[in-house]
Amino acid sequence: MIRYILSHPIQYQVPLIRFLNKKIKIKVSYRFDTANKKYFDKEFNKKIILDKNLLSGYQYNFLRYIGPNKLTGIFPITIEFINKNFSKETKIIWIHGIKNWYNFILIILSFFYKKKVFVRDEFNNIRKRNFLNKLINKIFYTFVDKFIDCYLSIGTENKKAFMAVGVNKKKIFNVPYVVNNNSFYIKNKKKNEKLKILFTGKLIHRKGCDILLKAVNLLNKKINFKKNCEIIIIGDGILKKELINLKKIYNLTNVIFKGFKNQNQIKKFYKQSDLFIMPSRNENWGLALNEAMAAKNAVIASDQIGSARDLLKNNFNGYMFKNNDYKDLAKKINKIYSNKRVVNKFGKNSYKIISQWSFNECFKGLSKAIKSMSNI
Repeated sequence: MIRYILSHPIQYQVPLIRFLNKKIKIKVSYRFDTANKKYFDKEFNKKIILDKNLLSGYQYNFLRYIGPNKLTGIFPITIEFINKNFSKETKIIWIHGIKNWYNFILIILSFFYKKKVFVRDEFNNIRKRNFLNKLINKIFYTFVDKFIDCYLSIGTENKKAFMAVGVNKKKIFNVPYVVNNNSFYIKNKKKNEKLKILFTGKLIHRKGCDILLKAVNLLNKKINFKKNCEIIIIGDGILKKELINLKKIYNLTNVIFKGFKNQNQIKKFYKQSDLFIMPSRNENWGLALNEAMAAKNAVIASDQIGSARDLLKNNFNGYMFKNNDYKDLAKKINKIYSNKRVVNKFGKNSYKIISQWSFNECFKGLSKAIKSMSNI
């Protein structure tokens, strides 16, 4: 049996867990309970419920903790290590995130309890790292690698990063970051009169919504762009007031802020849009790109987004633009706006690509990792 350790029920993880539970024996240990509850998300800057149905279709338990009832790099202070995680039937401890104090302790304990350790992590080298950072990572992985049996890579950049710190590629198995494609899929995409552009995400500096607004401001100076394009902003966060003010300053009457939407509510916006833009200044992966592509959207993304390196093919399903460069983003948007015939073509191509990034690929990769453990 696999014991999967997670911080809390996550809307992106649960559908995969349900799928895997039908194929292999898996139980989940959560350190913090956010399911069916409102909790304060610092970056959204409000109390939210991401999804109400996160605890059905698989076996799970919640681990006891002490201290504040919140989720940070330190909290919750989980005080259960052995009983629920290291049962006799548990053969594999699967952790999500390696540089986490609780997971690090579990890695060491697994050695003494003779359990195999699988690690899934978002680590990559897309952002340039200085010499000291690279050295520290090298030392850390040289030590911890002795206790890890398999690394479950989420994508190309993740695999490259593991290999760069000395991990043997034979220990790395492809278990990609995926979403439930069927949940976002739309068979017959409605053709919009206006080009509908969508942004979803937290309204924080890293997500780059300001870059998109500056690009729209530039494009609005072109004849008919403002009239023929509608930009929908889904999300909330600490920069919301600043971004709405930017909209007023630029007179972006074709930009509409819709506020926070949960996982179920957001689907209709993907299905109604033509072009999805992810202007993040940095994103280890960026699962919203998966979602948008499953809904047959053309896509534009920053070159600092992990998922774009695998999922975005220039002039096939969209375009990549230079990070933090609103002028380049405007050029890429205009390429699609000025040739609207490619919208449908790019959208179909998006689905062709994302259909190969599914739960099945995760199961295949996990199965190969399990088979590599000869004594299981």
